[in-house]
This record gives sequence, C-alpha cells and structure tokens, in this order.
Amino acid sequence: MSHSFTLACAPRAALRPVILHAALIAALAACAAQARAQEATAASSTTAAARDGATGTELPTVYVTSRKRLESAKDVPVAVSALEGFELRDLRIGTAEDMLRMTPNVGFSSLGDGRSTYMAIRGIGPMAQPLGNDDTSIVVYVDGVPQPLFAADQSLLDADRVEVLRGPQGTLFGRNAQGGAINIITRQPGDTVEMEGGAEAGSSDYRRGWATISGPLKEDKLAGRLAFSYTARDGDVRNLVGRDVGDAASPALRGSLVATPDADTKLTLSIYGQEDHNVPANFVLKHTDGFPEVALDPKGHTDRKIGAIAFTAERRFAKVVATSVTALNHYDYDSLSNNSEALTFSKVFGMPASAFLPATDFSTYNENQNTFHQEFRLASLPQARTSWVAGLNYYQDNYHLRSYYQSPFFAATNGWRDNRYTTHSYAAFGEVTTPISRDDRWKLTGGLRYTRENKTYSADYRNNGFPGNVDAHDQSGRLGYNLVTGRVSLGYDFTPDSNVYLSAAHGAKSGGFPNFTNNTVSGLNDEPYAASRSWSFELGSKNQLLDDRLSLNAAVFLNSVKNENLTALDSSSFTFVPKSIDTRSYGAEIEARYRAARGLDIWGSFGYTHATLRNVSDEVASFSGAASGNRVPSVPRFNAALTVQYRAPAASIGIPRASDAYVAAQYQYIGSREADVGSHFKLDSYAIVNAKIGLAFGNADVYVFGQNLTDEHPQYIGLYYGPGAEAVTVGNGRVIGLGMTVRY
Repeated sequence: MSHSFTLACAPRAALRPVILHAALIAALAACAAQARAQEATAASSTTAAARDGATGTELPTVYVTSRKRLESAKDVPVAVSALEGFELRDLRIGTAEDMLRMTPNVGFSSLGDGRSTYMAIRGIGPMAQPLGNDDTSIVVYVDGVPQPLFAADQSLLDADRVEVLRGPQGTLFGRNAQGGAINIITRQPGDTVEMEGGAEAGSSDYRRGWATISGPLKEDKLAGRLAFSYTARDGDVRNLVGRDVGDAASPALRGSLVATPDADTKLTLSIYGQEDHNVPANFVLKHTDGFPEVALDPKGHTDRKIGAIAFTAERRFAKVVATSVTALNHYDYDSLSNNSEALTFSKVFGMPASAFLPATDFSTYNENQNTFHQEFRLASLPQARTSWVAGLNYYQDNYHLRSYYQSPFFAATNGWRDNRYTTHSYAAFGEVTTPISRDDRWKLTGGLRYTRENKTYSADYRNNGFPGNVDAHDQSGRLGYNLVTGRVSLGYDFTPDSNVYLSAAHGAKSGGFPNFTNNTVSGLNDEPYAASRSWSFELGSKNQLLDDRLSLNAAVFLNSVKNENLTALDSSSFTFVPKSIDTRSYGAEIEARYRAARGLDIWGSFGYTHATLRNVSDEVASFSGAASGNRVPSVPRFNAALTVQYRAPAASIGIPRASDAYVAAQYQYIGSREADVGSHFKLDSYAIVNAKIGLAFGNADVYVFGQNLTDEHPQYIGLYYGPGAEAVTVGNGRVIGLGMTVRY
C-alpha cells in the first residue's frame, strides 16, 4: 500500500483555547495589579544603575540597530521586539526559542539536534525543512554577521541585546532575509573591571554554569572580555528499550578585544565557539498511552560544532562614519540516526515493534561548512537630519555533505552520497531617511539592494548493494540568480512620543540545488529549486504614553510569496521532491509594556497570522495532499505572551539582610498548527509557564526557578506516515531548580 505525505508543521488554532488562555493572561495581570499597592517609597535597589533605570517610574528607552545605526526603537518604521541583556539574564532567556516565544507572529520548529532549527515570521519561512543549506527565509545575525543556516540556533551567551525584526530585511542585512531577522548584539568590554559567575542545578539532572571577566588591558586604549557557559540536562522522553532520550549538553565560549587608538576609531576582534551533544527525541508516535515515549535501539546521537571570528573597524570622519566587517564562520555536524523508531514503524507496516529492534533503518550525516563575510559601508553621522547608509557586501559559502543511508525497505534513501556546494554572493545596497515637511513630522524612507549569486554543485552517489539501484551516479552544474530587494516607508509623528507608519517591501531568496539527491539511485539528475520572491505591506503605530510609563506598539500586515519551496515525501519510496507553492498571509500584532509601579513591570504580546497556500498545482496536490486554502506549515494562527516582574527593597517585605527581593512569572502560548501542507493532522497547542523568585545580597543573588512548570512537551514538527501513524518531534519538560549569581 502506498502513502504520500509531507514533512512540515503548520498552524490552525481554535478560538476556544485562545479565549481560555486569554482569561489566564487577564488573571495574571490582575494579580500583578494588586502588587501595585505595595509600591515601595524607599530608595531604588543597588542594582538599579546596572539595569538602566529598570526600577524608576518611567520605562527606559529601548535602542536598536535594525537600520545599521543606533536609534530609539520607536523611531524605526519596522516592527521590532527587543530585550536588553539584563532582561535576558533576569528572565533566564538563554536560547533563541526562549526569546521567540515572547515575540508575536513567530513560528519555531526543531528536530532537537541544534542543527535543524527553523523559524517563520508572519507566515514566511521554510515549510518545516529547507531544501538547501543556505535558505534565507529568516536569518540570524551576530554583531551584524549572518550565521550559517545550521549554526543559527546558538546560545545567547553574554548578549547585550536581542532584536527580532519582522518583515523583509534584505535591504540592509546581507543574505536577503525574506521574512525577517534576528539580530544578536554581544556585550563589549568597558573601562572598569567586571567579574561574574553563576550556577544552576535542578530536576532532570539540569545543570548550568557560567563565568565572565571584563575590563581594561591598557587604559583608554585596549579592553577585553571573556565569557564561558556550560548547560546540560537529561532527556525525559521514555525509551521503552533503553535509556530515556532528549539528553543535551552544550559548552560555549565568547571573547572580544576592543581597541580605541583615538576618539574616532574603534577596532573590535571577537571570537565564538559552541558544541552541542544531543540525543534527539524524534520522531515520537503521537497517539500512545504513555506519550511521549519511543522504542529506539540504538538511540542515535548528534554532535554539532560552530565557531566564528570577526573583525570590525569603525572610523568617524567629519561627515560620515565608515565601517568594515570581516568574518569567518565554521560549522561541523556528525550524527547517527535511527530512522526506524519501532512504535511508529509498527503502525506503518502492521508488524510487531520487535521487528524493528534493533534498527532496520539508520543513517549517518557529516556536514562541514565554512563561510566568509565582508562588508564595507558608509553612513551619516548619528544626529544628521537626513540619515543614510550605503555599502558593498561579499559572501562566500563552501558546504560539504557526506551521508550514508541503509534501509531494507526504501530504495531511494540507500547508499553513500558526497555532495559539495559553493555560493559567491555580491551585493550593493543603500537606504536613506529624510524629513519631507518643515516641522519634520513626515519622514520618508527608501532603500534598495542588488544581489548577484553564483552557485556551483557536484553530487556523487555510490550504491551500498541495494537491488535495483544503479552502481553509481554523478552530476554537477552551475546556477546564477539576480535579486533586487528594497523597501519604502512613510511615517508621521503625531507627537514626539506617538507615530504611525506605512511600508512596502520586496523580498527575495535565491534558488539552489537540494541537499539530498533523490533521483540519483535511478541514475537520473535532480532538478534545482526555484528562487522565491515576495511583497510585504505593513501599517503600524508606536507610542509612549502615560508619562513614559506605557509603551504600546501595534501593526497589521499582508504578505504575498511566489515560489515558496516545499519538501514533499512519498512514503512508498521515501523520496523527497522539491516543489514550489505560493503563499499569502495577513494578520495583526500588538506589544505593550507598562511600568505599573516602581519596580513592577507588566509586558506582553499577542499575534494573529492567517497564512494559506495558493495556486497549488494538480501535480503537487495529488502528490502531497496540499490544496489551495490549506494553512502554511510552521505558522501558528495565534500566539501570546505575558511577563510580570516585580523588584522591591527586601526590607519592605521583612527581609532586612537582603538588599532586594524579586519575582518574575511568564506565560507563553503557541496555538495549534497543521502538521503538513496536506492538513493531515494537527500539532497540539501548548502553554509554557516559567517563574523565578530570588533575593539579592549586595553582589550576590540566590533564587529558585521553575522552567516549563506545566510540564509541556511542545510538538515542533509532524511526519505523516498514514492514518494512525503520525509522528512528532517534542521538546523537553519541566525543570525546577536553584541558582546563584556572584558579581564583583
């Protein structure tokens, strides 16, 4: 019996759970409002200065670099969510996933191996699995440097700020980020000595430690900073035939040197390294009494290593600022995968689970990738009435994949593959923002980017003895793409604290050659996938209200994408085939932050995205079950988040020996999603609840924390084998623990 199915994760949320979760949000907000009555009249805490006014009566100004220059977030005609470094640490946000759950209209999917983490913003993103190694739907940048796709999910170690930019960012950011970008800015060394160390321990053998040292090496000329962290936990997905799965361990290191030869020159050298050792819990049969549980022998494992070195030179002249950014990134990945999870394959083939123990199907992956990034740009001075930036960009990518598959069932996956891909990208860009009225209330922004990408590939196949497959097959070729992206926006300031803007942006991402060759076992060439183009429109407003105690931002949007690439999988042959589908999405979002009282902050977000497939061909429909009007994979219809944080002098609550007491609670809701373009089944909605309660004693903090208190196992990606044989990847459950931080 032949089944066809697609690998994807897509959204569809019912209204009832949203109403229930909205009620919970309201209840939490009411509890927080009661805390306002406890507003302290004593002086601010000793850590207030470090938190940049976080315990004052006004919200601090949020600055971002989403337009390659530092400016207030409320002045940027782009939807951007930002968290400062102290907020990341206070809320224990250590990964991109933690941050994205606080951001409206962002989807997240993962195989749990560090490598295969993909994002969608406002309905734009890969359909669960990108076809190539350089998909640029959503791009992660660290200090302005684009990260390789499979190295994008990295620790937020020593981050000074994280910005999530929604909407196409291909004008100023390299790699043509079609749907949006995540911009990580790391902490820089200063002119005073800083040292910090901390540790956490909790259930599921969770452990985390970190240390940072920073300070001057030569007064007013050279400063350095070094940070290290280690995070690990045991898995909690039950393995019926061995040790539980879901283990993860990740050490990371970040360092920087900053030289200031004179007042107008800044030179920064930075390094980063991270390793990830995981035992992923994928794929897990969805409908079992003991969900989540698996039967894996062997379990499989993944090992990922990423490294980066970057040099940034900035020089301020009389009328312009010149910047050069040079960077090298490295990514390496090795894995052993058990592809025949026994509970799932038992459903697929109607055989006892024991028939697939030990594994009948397994594979090994070895990937190696090196990228080079060079950008030169000129920009106006920070306070110029008309601001502009222009530059040139070059990017080179060398990617090598070696894989081996063995299966007694599926001819198309068997054999050795040795594939090499190169990309050379050249770009010129510019953007200008200028007032168009005498009172400077009306502002017009326009930008344009031209990119030329040249790609080469070679793909070699050797049979492992599977009957009927050809002994060997090789193919190679060249591809070229011309991409033009840009945006225009018109903004109006009602007051210095309230504005509205309207923008239109054209996005694009190049096509390429698929990572995995499907037809090679038959001696046939695989075809490249098409380039994608999009139009995005946004109407938004940003406001600072109530004497700067309330920040309120809202936006509505419409996106139209041509040639989004789909990985479709036929269950009879396990053949993945690249296909193109158009998509359309529209929605709304709101973000608010309220300084309810001295030391009491309440902030939250709500997002709605309606994203559907369009112009689905009969061929694609018959193969995958897709249909025009079906929901786009990996995009929840609703998501919402609420954070309540309160800090007060400890003496005011009867703890005289401590300087401060603090509490934080978070609620994060992700709506249900369709599992694939064929709408075969849903990935369940989930709600994550986190909490932290602590005391500050001068230079030390002690606290208790709860992570995922509701013990959810989020479902990230779905795989449909047939009725009753639906499998999902899942995240880890609850951790409760203790932590301590010491600063000098």
